[in-house]
Amino acid sequence: MRELNKTAPALKDHPAQAASASGAAPSGGTSTFYTRREIRFILAFALLGTLFDGAELNLIGFPLAYISDSLHVSTIALITVATVQGFASILGGFVFGTLGDTLGRRRTFAISVLAFGVAAALGGLATNYEIFLLTRVLAGVGMGGLFGLSFSMFTECWQTKKRGTMGGIIQSMYFVGEILTAGLIYLFLSTLGHDLGWRAGYIAIGLISLVIGAASLKLLPESKQWLAYQEHRRNGTLPPELRRSKVPVIDIFRPRFAYGTVLFMILSTAMFLTTNSVGAYLSTYLLKTQQLPLDTVSLIVLLGYVSTIITYSTTGFISDRIRRKYAFTAACVFGTAGFAWFVSLLTSGHAHITGAFWTAPAFWALMMCAGGAGGFGVLGVWMSEFFPTRIRSTGSSASYYVGRGLGAGVFPLFALTLTGTVPFALALGIIGPVAGVLFSVLTPDRTGRTIADLE
Repeated sequence: MRELNKTAPALKDHPAQAASASGAAPSGGTSTFYTRREIRFILAFALLGTLFDGAELNLIGFPLAYISDSLHVSTIALITVATVQGFASILGGFVFGTLGDTLGRRRTFAISVLAFGVAAALGGLATNYEIFLLTRVLAGVGMGGLFGLSFSMFTECWQTKKRGTMGGIIQSMYFVGEILTAGLIYLFLSTLGHDLGWRAGYIAIGLISLVIGAASLKLLPESKQWLAYQEHRRNGTLPPELRRSKVPVIDIFRPRFAYGTVLFMILSTAMFLTTNSVGAYLSTYLLKTQQLPLDTVSLIVLLGYVSTIITYSTTGFISDRIRRKYAFTAACVFGTAGFAWFVSLLTSGHAHITGAFWTAPAFWALMMCAGGAGGFGVLGVWMSEFFPTRIRSTGSSASYYVGRGLGAGVFPLFALTLTGTVPFALALGIIGPVAGVLFSVLTPDRTGRTIADLE
């Protein structure tokens, strides 16, 4: 785990960078060497951070029909909640990304998880639509830092040639979070009924999150590269070109990084269009359009998650061999084929799924659609390798959550309004992988580079 890649050419210009890249103490005196124990804890919390990121999004999508009944609102009203929550996550991405670079990875991570826990618990207690909406806004803001923080911490400690492979596994936890959320809520729905069931699920997930957030304050190590950079700032030993602005958001839009920042925002949006067209509409499509029972729907949704986990991990593995951008492109081509197949079945009137769902072509097309978001398996590492330590959290979080706000927030509402039906709103997700293919080839790629304190 401590194997280092070759030092990037940029490090040759600054001796302190070369020292930190080799694991020795930089000129400021702070070591950037990680023990195995520290790496294990960072990896564990990176996995948990991505898990909570997925759990938060699925808290609306899976029990949508039951929340709608409890709060006496329409499906479109709850899709509006997802839209507002998506916009809140954009704000959270900028706020918590900035805090990650200024306050530190560890404390910002803890604040994000604690905010999510509070929001989930309060959401389960909501007595009306307005209160529920406010809790989801809090969740959106609070979760705005987890992706960027998780991958910043991971990339900074994991200096091996298999960074993409492990990054794909970390991102797979997003759908493990969705699986656990669906399983827990299904358990409560089955035992407590539709109204108390989803509420108990929200409260349980909230309480678990609060425990994890509190634990991270004690157990999660701070980034050694971030600490070393902060020491350089205090000692006044930073080269002028490596000084960070007081507001790091300014830096990610400076000429050196603006091109990559914008393209990563586009790619993130494309991936959320892909995954959220399935996540927002699949269970409702199966329950209300195909008239399948809850247990069958839950199994199909679970298999969709498994399909996505496989493609996440596969894309990460491939990215260590053919570069991040080409692995991302390949995943988008796969997703485009799946959506095109589903569209053809819908338009020809053959998109039928029965209890024996494994015999239906529409089922397999939907599994390809779910797996079409495999580009997410490489996106976190790809972005973290692009941005330097001083703005890594800001750049990664802002890029990811702008995409989440547009793809997971605006798109579901737009798709349903435009198409008028849930099946075609789901099918409109084809826009995502197509955009991913077009823009991934233009995006800068620094596959496998060494991460240092001064870059």
